[in-house]
Amino acid sequence: MVEKSFLVQKFAKLSFGTFHLIGYSVGGEETVVQAPEFNVCFDFGRCPFFALTSDIVCLSHSHMDHIAGIGYYLSQRHFQGMKPGMILLPREIERPVDALLRAWRDVERQATPYELVPMSPGQLFEVRRDFGIRALATHHGGPSLGYALISIREKLKPELAGLSGPELVKMKKRGEEIQYRTEIPTIAFLGDTTAGPVFEDPDVQNAQVLVTECTFFDDIHRTKAKAGRHLHVDDFARIVPKLKNEFIIITHVSRRTGLRRAKSVLRRRIGDEQMKRIHFLMDMEGAIDAGDVEQTLPPPTGEE
Repeated sequence: MVEKSFLVQKFAKLSFGTFHLIGYSVGGEETVVQAPEFNVCFDFGRCPFFALTSDIVCLSHSHMDHIAGIGYYLSQRHFQGMKPGMILLPREIERPVDALLRAWRDVERQATPYELVPMSPGQLFEVRRDFGIRALATHHGGPSLGYALISIREKLKPELAGLSGPELVKMKKRGEEIQYRTEIPTIAFLGDTTAGPVFEDPDVQNAQVLVTECTFFDDIHRTKAKAGRHLHVDDFARIVPKLKNEFIIITHVSRRTGLRRAKSVLRRRIGDEQMKRIHFLMDMEGAIDAGDVEQTLPPPTGEE
């Protein structure tokens, strides 16, 4: 079951048992989503305080509501004695982002260190032997990527299960492969995207948690969705039944539509059963403002 609670700064917090997502996302205003247990943040937004604690940031694209906090993130980490931030980003925007950061060095008169890791669709960046981040080709205006957090495991080949330890050691010394590699997608984050092949990617379909935008929910906004290459609820409703995710988190809802109405419209499109695994990141209904106290809400029931 998923628990939902909210920080007093109106950043949402979602709990999935062994890991959390913390974030804020409003279409055209700001998007930042952190997976703290993975030491990863997706996009910067305006770099709220929690984003500073992630050593790795996966930048989906270069629109200001996703990239604005990049200079502050790197400068503050340097100022506070933290190690340089590592930024995964679409390969096509590495050069202009590097130029931007060099300009900030000159403006601030501080040799802020950073590391840019240019990524291409399908590329796996291995953070550790057991953990990697794969870039996904999304469908937004200009170069854009989604990212999947991948758990990498080595398992003994089934046909060797009955062999003793010494026998396995001998095989390994002879150069024989005794293990096979498995990759399990845990979180897939798509940034901004319209409908397209990314939703058929196995890492997207099979991730335990899928974080995807759905910006527009009204009929009159279909043209806006097409022009901006964003998801309209009609597109999303056709995609949802094909997804195998345990949880689907919706981000980037336009302020043109209130969340209560957005939930109602989506429920009419996909039905109560599918809605049980849908959560709107910025659903702040029931949030409280009492210092550092957080409110925990029960899992969704399909009721309005």
